[in-house]
Amino acid sequence: MVDAVLDNEEARDLILHRLGTRQIHDSTTIDELLPNVEPDHDFAHLLWLLSSNYANRGMAMLMLEEAVWLYDAVKDLGEPSVVELGRAKGGTTFFLAASGAKVISIDNGALERRNNTNFGPADLSYDESLHHALVRAGLRDRVELVTGDAETCSVPETTVDLVFSDVVLPTNRMIRLFDRWWEVLKPGGFFVLRDGREPRTPSVRGLVEHLQSGTETRFLENPPGVFSVLIHP
Repeated sequence: MVDAVLDNEEARDLILHRLGTRQIHDSTTIDELLPNVEPDHDFAHLLWLLSSNYANRGMAMLMLEEAVWLYDAVKDLGEPSVVELGRAKGGTTFFLAASGAKVISIDNGALERRNNTNFGPADLSYDESLHHALVRAGLRDRVELVTGDAETCSVPETTVDLVFSDVVLPTNRMIRLFDRWWEVLKPGGFFVLRDGREPRTPSVRGLVEHLQSGTETRFLENPPGVFSVLIHP
């Protein structure tokens, strides 16, 4: 069933619409085409989520090498608990859950509000679209969608295996945000700064430089793409 869907160019395009890349109105038909995600599926079954260029961009705006590393990290951790800071339209949320993680995803809706102002509201909100996609793929029980600000919302009562940060704030606020969520990580856990080496995010790079100036943080050598990955001692 999955291979048949993914080999069908039209169906794949409809799935990308369903996850929110473009505004659509016939959500029922698209829901029926969304594949289930089985535990024994490999990375190749998630390639349709990824972007290779701006003309055919998918929902999880990850470089291929970033996605491979993230997928392998989730698999190696064995159904890890993950906190995602900033989900936008939910592509990486879906990717993490489909890779085997249990995800607490936190987003304040700023991107959606901005896009609604500039382009008008879509037929479904980003979270509604993501919810339906997760249900159709059999992943809804793996994801907790939290609407709130990562700087102020409650942190989990238990520690987690990985924090994935896709937030861009002024450097001083990035430092405070990192300090807040670093304490949630288990020993040996990963803190992933999505754009830690991205030239267009100087404030996130400022956080990385701040952390590199200390002696208590250890970075993953040769991280994929523009990720910066810290390993909790």
